[in-house]
Amino acid sequence: MLFIKAFSNYAEFQQIFGVRVFGEEKARKNKILLSLLKDKTVHKHCIETGDYTLLSIKNMVDLKNIITKKIYESGAKSKKLKYKFELLGQTYFNDIYSLDSMNGICEDGTPNAVRYYNNENNRVWKMKCGKFMKHLIQSTKFGKTLPESIVIWLCEEFSRDWQSHVIGKLPKNKLYINDNFADIYDSDRLKGYNEKSDCFISCMVDKGFHSFYKYAVNAKAAYLEDENGMIIARCILWPEVYDEDGKVWRYAERQYSYMCNDVYKQALIDALIQAGEIDCYKKIGAACSDATAIVDIKGNSLADKKFWIDCNLDWDDYLSYQDTFKCYSMYHHKAYNYEAGDYELDVTEGSLEASENNNDDDEPQEYDSYHERDAWEVCTVHYHGDEESCDIECREDFELFNGKWYHQDDIVKCSECGEKMLNPEYYDEDNDVYNSDMTGKAYCCLDCREKAEDKYMKENWYYSDYDDEWFEDKDDLTIYRQYNCITFEYEDKTISKETLEDLLDKGELHEWGGLYFDVINEETGTPIGCETLIEFQFAA
Repeated sequence: MLFIKAFSNYAEFQQIFGVRVFGEEKARKNKILLSLLKDKTVHKHCIETGDYTLLSIKNMVDLKNIITKKIYESGAKSKKLKYKFELLGQTYFNDIYSLDSMNGICEDGTPNAVRYYNNENNRVWKMKCGKFMKHLIQSTKFGKTLPESIVIWLCEEFSRDWQSHVIGKLPKNKLYINDNFADIYDSDRLKGYNEKSDCFISCMVDKGFHSFYKYAVNAKAAYLEDENGMIIARCILWPEVYDEDGKVWRYAERQYSYMCNDVYKQALIDALIQAGEIDCYKKIGAACSDATAIVDIKGNSLADKKFWIDCNLDWDDYLSYQDTFKCYSMYHHKAYNYEAGDYELDVTEGSLEASENNNDDDEPQEYDSYHERDAWEVCTVHYHGDEESCDIECREDFELFNGKWYHQDDIVKCSECGEKMLNPEYYDEDNDVYNSDMTGKAYCCLDCREKAEDKYMKENWYYSDYDDEWFEDKDDLTIYRQYNCITFEYEDKTISKETLEDLLDKGELHEWGGLYFDVINEETGTPIGCETLIEFQFAA
């Protein structure tokens, strides 16, 4: 019997994959990882190779790193995959695609696409980044064994990372690190906050509790401003975080962004890394609410580390809700990311005293319009073409697509390539949905629409040899005779009637005996080779 090694007993299973309850809603932790551990194809792969690493993964960070490494190893072993290149520091192999000097970045700066070179037709193209990554994954032997849920997740992770990478190459956003905590909690400074109530959501905005970071702890405000001076992403920066070994880390707390977009969050983290300001940060995306979901700047998980900060918080001092350092010891003046101390700091009332005296402890502050109930934190989701707010812990009905959360009903497959796209019933070309009046179907890109229309015309329309065009109505075409200088014979070719009339007027086609010819005998005014036939007819 094959045993899953990611957990040793039921208690550890509950710790990693347990169900969290939010009112009437339930959500299982690390559901994507669990789908890998339960997959029979993965089990078969482990048995055949004798490598059980995949069944020992305990967190999402290791899941990404281990699978990415195995995709590389599988590609490196294949003689078929002869093209080698790097994307975001990872090496990939492919049998058709490679990169040119632009290293994947499109000339027009399109953030959600990869520029690549197709070695089959020797042309440069661009493809949506998630679709491109799927090709790279499934071109390897190992990638073909992965469950679809894992492939989708890897493509979403790459899409977010790639878009933030491209955005970072554009010099329009500026990084600030200071003690201006008032601004990052001021709705007037947060892009989109006052335009849509569910943008840039944080339960501490405009509450006035931000002075906690100035007086109770050692912290900095870190944020990105766009070209208009509006904040598009922000987080708290902890310059002195200690682990159990006494090592000091510089840690970027959980990030918040315009439209709750993970791409902007990643852009902020990338900017902090490039500036040399952090050693680790709260993971972006799935499982980000977990206090131990921390990774170093190379992407390695620090979930097993026990971290703490100095914190001098009195009973009635201002307290801002804490995502990571939730446990507080008033005696030791320390806050921890694990169970320690006497008080919980993940409260929204503004102080320990207010929290203790509140009969409705820890009441949710935001409204989830999709589920029609209150929630701790919501993000923007898209449902049938409309924007809704949704509890970030209960997004089972939605999936991340091109950096945004869409309802499962809103995502369909392209009629041509089978890749995911938005449902044309609710979305249009502004959302990269390309409808075809010819086929009556929708496609994920112009290239797919053109391919489908070409195929449709070949199967249902009529081709004009002369015009090199397809015509829907057969009656629009007729036949002319084209002279072949090699065989010295005429060949029947199609031509549109409109073009025929034009060429007859110009003298470029000739009518004889109810037929049309491109070349005739200029002396006799008859088709070439018909002279003998004509003499015979006159003699008779």
